[in-house]
Amino acid sequence: MSRPRLASRRLASRRPALVRAAVTTLAALTVGLGFLSGGVAVAAPTQVAGPATFSPAQILGPYPSDYPPGGTYVPVLDGFDHLRDNRPDIIAQNLDTAVRINNSATKAQQADAIAINYDDRLISLSEGLGTKLGPEFRRLLADGQIPKVAALTEGYTARAMLPLGTTLIEKEIFGNPRPFVAAPGRIERYNRPGEDLYADLGGNGSYPSGHTSMGYLFGGMLAYWLPELGPQIIARAGEIGLGRIVLGVHYPLDVMGGRILATDLLTARLRDPGFAALIDQAGQQLRAQLERAVGMPLARFIAADTPYLSSQQAVQAHRQMMTYGFDRITPQQRNEIPASAALLLKSRFPHLTDAQRLDIIRRTAISSGYPLDKAGSNGGWLRIDLAAAYAVVP
Repeated sequence: MSRPRLASRRLASRRPALVRAAVTTLAALTVGLGFLSGGVAVAAPTQVAGPATFSPAQILGPYPSDYPPGGTYVPVLDGFDHLRDNRPDIIAQNLDTAVRINNSATKAQQADAIAINYDDRLISLSEGLGTKLGPEFRRLLADGQIPKVAALTEGYTARAMLPLGTTLIEKEIFGNPRPFVAAPGRIERYNRPGEDLYADLGGNGSYPSGHTSMGYLFGGMLAYWLPELGPQIIARAGEIGLGRIVLGVHYPLDVMGGRILATDLLTARLRDPGFAALIDQAGQQLRAQLERAVGMPLARFIAADTPYLSSQQAVQAHRQMMTYGFDRITPQQRNEIPASAALLLKSRFPHLTDAQRLDIIRRTAISSGYPLDKAGSNGGWLRIDLAAAYAVVP
C-alpha cells in the first residue's frame, strides 16, 4: 500500500489548489444546471395540475448551509489521514474486512448491492418503508406527486446535497484506491449480464463513499419526514453502505466516512432556517400525499403495515454497520456530540427541548475512540446512532 500513501501525500500538498478549483467548478456547474431536480429544470413552465414544487428562488438560494466551513468536509473526515500514516494494522483490517464481506456475500446480498448501485437512493431507501407503504411512496415519486421531496432528495442534482455534498472533492483529496483496484486478485466482481459497474470506478477515489453519504443524507431526511419509521429507514441507509462493500468498490472506513459527512451536512441543513423551511414543506407534502394515497391517517396505516424490520431488529442491524468490527483504538479519547445534532430529532420528539433531544442523541451514541472518530470540535459525528435515537420511547 506504499504507492497509495505516497500519492496521498502528493495530494495533501496540493489540497488548497484542489479545493479552490473544485469549489469553483462545482459552484459553476450547479448554477449552470439551474439545480435540476427530479429530471425537471427549475425554469420549466409551472405545472397546471398536481402538487406544487419549490419556486426557482427557493431552489437556487443560496443558503448558508451550501458551503461547509473551509469549503470542504475534510475537517470532519481527516481522521483517515492519521490511520493511513500511523496505523497500518487498521488499514490492513479495513481491506481484509472488505474482502471478507465481498467474498462471503449471498446471492440475495449481491443482487441488492447491484440494485443499489443503479437505483436512485430514494428507491433503495423506500425498501425500509414497509410492505405496503414503500410501493405507495415509489408510485407517488414516479408520478410526480411529491415534487418537493424529489427536488431535495432525488438524483445526483438533489438540492439537499448540492453544491458541495457530493464527496467528489474529498475523494480527490484523499486519493485512496478502491478495493478492487488495490487488491484485484482478492475481490469478486458482481455484475448484471452484459454490464460492468466497475468500468467507470477505477479511476476515482474510494474515501468517503458517495452512495453511503447520499443514503444517510436522504435517509436522514426521509426519517425526519416519517419518524414513525426512523429506525427502519436509517438501517436501510446503512445497508446502502454495506452494499458498496459487498461489491468491492468501497471499504468499511469509506462507509463510516460517508455517514460522518451526511450527518454533518443534514445537521447543517436543519440548522439553516431557510433550508429547514424547505425540508419542512417537503415533509408536509409527503405526509399529505401519502395519507391521500392510503386513505387513512398515516400513523394508523404504518402501524398496520408489515415493517421492513422491527425497530429492535433495525437498531441491532444498524449498530453492527456503524463500526464493522473495528475495536476502539483510542478508548481514552473524549469528545462531545455536537449540540446542533439535537435538531436531527426535532420531528421525532417535537415536544422536547433541544437539551432533551441532545440527551437522547448522546445516550444512544456509540463510545468514542473508534477509527475515524476525532477529538475536538470536528469530532463526535461518527458516534451518532440515529436508528437507536429514533427508537427511544420517551
